[in-house]
Parts: sequence; structure tokens; C-alpha cells
Amino acid sequence: MKCSGQDRLAKAPEAGKALGWPNITIGGRAVARTLIVFLRYPEPGRVKTRLAAGMGAAPAAAFYERLLRRTLGIVADFWENHRDVEIVLFFDPMEREAEVRWAFPGPWRFVAQPSGHLGERMRAACDLGSGQAERHSVVIGCDIGDLQSADLDDAFRALNHCDAVLGPARDGGFYLIGLARRCDAVFLPASWGGSEVCGRALATLQREGLTVALGKERNDIDRVEDLMRLPGRDYFDRRVAIIIPFLGSPSRLEKLLEFLEPQLWPADEIILVSGEGLPGTATCRISARTRMVRARRGRGLQLNCGVRESRSDLLWFLHEDSTPPPNFAYHVRKLVLSQHHSLGCFRLAFDGHSRALALIARWANIRTSILQLPYGDQGIFCERATYDQLNGFRRAYIMEDVDFVRSARRLGKLLIIPQPLRTSPARYVKCGILRASLVNHLLFGLYLAGIDDRKLYSWYYRC
Repeated sequence: MKCSGQDRLAKAPEAGKALGWPNITIGGRAVARTLIVFLRYPEPGRVKTRLAAGMGAAPAAAFYERLLRRTLGIVADFWENHRDVEIVLFFDPMEREAEVRWAFPGPWRFVAQPSGHLGERMRAACDLGSGQAERHSVVIGCDIGDLQSADLDDAFRALNHCDAVLGPARDGGFYLIGLARRCDAVFLPASWGGSEVCGRALATLQREGLTVALGKERNDIDRVEDLMRLPGRDYFDRRVAIIIPFLGSPSRLEKLLEFLEPQLWPADEIILVSGEGLPGTATCRISARTRMVRARRGRGLQLNCGVRESRSDLLWFLHEDSTPPPNFAYHVRKLVLSQHHSLGCFRLAFDGHSRALALIARWANIRTSILQLPYGDQGIFCERATYDQLNGFRRAYIMEDVDFVRSARRLGKLLIIPQPLRTSPARYVKCGILRASLVNHLLFGLYLAGIDDRKLYSWYYRC
């Protein structure tokens, strides 16, 4: 980004921390940085009304939710590399706070938008977190279909040497505004529709004596015809099936489901596959987004059954004792964006604070990175086409994950999501950490030696 006009640095106030968030030092000045995300709760009839005119209120709200969840995933990725930046979800309406907190968890705090026109609310957003330190504030919306993490990085970098930054939208508006110096005048107009909004904001900022950087032009989605111009539209149409094999009562999975269901994208599904009971039993609907089927006992058999039951084109195989990070459905969809990856997984972490378990997780992550060999407790995912090409899970009872991964490596690389999936250490605690680790490695060796998985299964659960 380049500034328009002569570069100007804002006067440095006394250093300090705002809201307990860490400051960074720029040119000897302590600077606190805040990223504010404008969002509305995705309720039909309340969001994307112009889009709804062409496709209906419910589909428009569903597409807005996809845009919103993608934006929050990008923001979370940005925060992973910029943890000095405070993230604020500036939501509306206020009475939906409980639902917003439940459905959109992440490394941010939640603030309800005040009343007033859009300009007044953006001005309030830029005032969030003001304190003793100089503050760089960047405000973004959630209806940009091609926003990238680099856009946020570029915006904050621009504020190191410019007073303001604008991200122009293709329709003449803007999707991002950032200020290193207060400028109330840019927020005064009551009208924020039309093709002149970005040009008007740029002229106002320059008239007020601010230097302005311009970011990349992006596509916002307001009408049906905007969808036709959206790069990577296929990304938004993909559906994820979370397939969870388990034994025992499904009530054991209530806590996991309470975490997963609110974060699903529209049309995503959860399929629980019980390994107890008669296979072929009618599907049991657990909730609007979750259903249960029965299969013969054996993780490979259960996973294959879950795939047959699913209607989705992205398959995520999750263990019942594992909890993924927030924005998991966004991370799984990253596989769609790469032509070189056939399979994906998460980094591994264990619940608790055991140093020995931390070392085991570290070794698992090294093995995954170097050997491209994750295990099932890292949440393996793939496209249905890949699953079909590999003829599913070929081992019925044990080592089905390793066998599947080794076959998939012939088709492409492994996509590793850096955010960890947390797994219960119950087996390590029950058997002893060293003993359980040695058994796992011995099992892998016996698998490579071609030992039948029925024998391996029987031996493993006697250890």
C-alpha cells in the first residue's frame, strides 16, 4: 500500500496498555491495535435484503452466514500471527448476544453495536478500547467473498506510516477502514449506499489533512449477480460431514455436540455411528443437524457406514474424545482451495498439563510434518472424491487411519492445520504414559509387518 499525499505520523501519546491487551512499539511509540468486525446475527429477513430479493430470505441469510464464518476464520488466522491485535466482534442486534457468543466463539471479545446510522456506529467502533496508548483501529465488514488475511496485515502495516487506510469494494463502497488518527468527519454522512461511498470517504480524509493508503479492491456480495463474479464460488457451496464413530450411549457425546452444532455452516451435518446394535437399523434423528446410524463394531466399518449415510462432499473423521478448535469448519474447507493436497489434519494436543503428554504430542506433530503421517486422533479430513478413489477405509478394526493416510499420500500432500485439536489422554492415564506409547509404536510395526487387524485389535485392547 502507498499513501496518498505526504506521509504523516500521528503524535505519540504516553505509552500504556489498553484493556490489558499488549502494545507494540512503532518508531519508539507504544501502539495498541484493534480489529473490529461488524456483523449482524444471520436471521432471515434481517440480513442481505437486496440479495434476498433475488433468492429468498432464508437462502440469503444462509449465504451471509457462510460469508460471516469465512471472515471470522480469516480473522482468527490473522490473529494467530498478530496476537498483539485485539479482536472485537461488533454485533447487532443487542438482544442476540447469547446466540452470537454461542455460535461464534474465538479469540475475541463481544461488543453490541449502539443505535444510529452506519457512520455513527463505525465512529463508535473506532473509539473502542481507547486508552493512554496510541491506537490503530481497523474496521471490516462480513460480506466480502474474497477477503484475505493479507488484507488485514497490509492495513495495519499501512497505519504505521499513514493516517488512514481504505479497502475499496468493486461496487464503489469500502469493506475496510483503518485510522491511526481520529477523523469524525468521515463518519458524518447518514447515507452509506451507492457507488460514491469510497470516493467520498477518500476525499473527506484527504480534505481533513490525513494521508491515506488504499488496499486491494475486493468483491462484496449484495445482489445475485455479485455471486456470479465471486472468485472461488465453489468454496461456499461445499458441505462438511463430521463423522464420529463411538461405542456406548450417545449421551456421552452431548458436550461435544454442544460445541460442534452451533459452529456448523449451513447444510453441514454430523453423523454419529454407533458400533453397538444391529446394522441397518433406521437412522435416528438426534437434532436438526445430527443423526445417528448403527454399524458393526470396528472403527473402519463405522466410518465407512457414516460416509454412506452422508450427503456432503467434504468428509471429516473425528474421534469421540477429541475437541477441535473454534472455526473448525472454516479450517476443513481450506482443503478445497488447494489442488496439491489430498488430505488434511490438525496438530495434536492433549487435555491437561502433563509434560510427558506434551512430549508425545510434540513427537506426533513432528511425525506428521516430516513423515506426512497423522493418526486418527488428529481429525483427518478429505474430499469425498478422494475417499471414493481410495475405496474408503480398508481395515475394519484398527490402524484404519494409518492405512488410509498412507494410501492418500499417493494422491497429494497433507494439509496441516496449525491450530491444535485437543484429545483426551484417558488411555495414556489408564495404561501408563510410557506403556501406552510403546504399545502404539509396536502396533505400528506389527501393522507394517502385515499382521491381520483382527489380531492387532484383540492384542491392543488386552494391553
